[in-house]
Amino acid sequence: MKLFPPSALTQEIWDSALLTRPDRHFLQSWLWGEFQSKLGNPIWRLAVEHDGEIINQLLILRLSLGLGWNILYSPRGSIINKRLSAQLQQDSSKLLLQEIKRLGATTKTILFRIDPNAFIHDSIALSLYRSHHFIANPHKNIQPRQTQTINLSQGEEALLKQMKPKTRYNIRLATRHGVGVSRSTNPQDIETFINLTKTTAERDNFIPHSANYYRTQFSILAPAGMQELFIASKDQTPLAAVLVTYFGTTAIYTHGASASTGRELMAPHLLQFAAMITAKDKGITTYDFWGIHPDPKHSWAGITRFKQGFGGQAVEYIGTFEFPLIPSLYKIYSFINRFR
Repeated sequence: MKLFPPSALTQEIWDSALLTRPDRHFLQSWLWGEFQSKLGNPIWRLAVEHDGEIINQLLILRLSLGLGWNILYSPRGSIINKRLSAQLQQDSSKLLLQEIKRLGATTKTILFRIDPNAFIHDSIALSLYRSHHFIANPHKNIQPRQTQTINLSQGEEALLKQMKPKTRYNIRLATRHGVGVSRSTNPQDIETFINLTKTTAERDNFIPHSANYYRTQFSILAPAGMQELFIASKDQTPLAAVLVTYFGTTAIYTHGASASTGRELMAPHLLQFAAMITAKDKGITTYDFWGIHPDPKHSWAGITRFKQGFGGQAVEYIGTFEFPLIPSLYKIYSFINRFR
């Protein structure tokens, strides 16, 4: 068992190995690494090889904390590959952690953070992270702790039937009023989404990603067929838009925005349904709304009601785990962040 030489890794080798895993996620894909690198975040791709096969892997980003200090972060990564025997799981995880410690020592890094693509009742994953001395951090979730997923294996009528009556009504209302949905992978069309995002941010009082963030993401993922832009319009006027990302058998509603005019036409409802049907036609079996919150007083309460109106299942991840690389500084960092 050894680390696969980074210089020998290719997109095909990386993604082929990743797609064999039940916990695969687009945030660990080769192109997501390329996107993060274009944003200026240094990345590392660690892969463990055994008998000529990659048996474990992690995409890791370096994020700045300021004052020259950093964290290493693996979004929806996992040091555990459940396809392996218990011994290979342990050995490959230890090898990954050894390399993470080495990277940390050369980059003024306080901790390594990971939020695995594993669910709350996964006692095996919880036990293994604890056995490797990871510390659960319930206060610092970069990725959403809960999400809503839809099973696309059922027929279109069954998809509609599982929705709340108001959601079904709004989909049909949008159709009756002449709202149409188009799809695009043309990098120029991302400007429509960016303009709608500015409107949404002003209306709902939040800070969106930068225009460069959306442009860069779409320019890298869309040409590879990994992301599509859906735009709902009436009379050639854009009313809403969503970016949907595809990886393996899952489609993920990654970003959304809407106009402040024409809201009575319920374009976002039709838009989501169109994205689901498109994903279903591609052979995808799961639609992931990527982010809800169970607290009715939370700022996400409205978007949670919207997403759950489509039916499906609410699921919760096991959360965020941290591995201290400089224990003394980690204690200070953890104490400060409890109050942020």
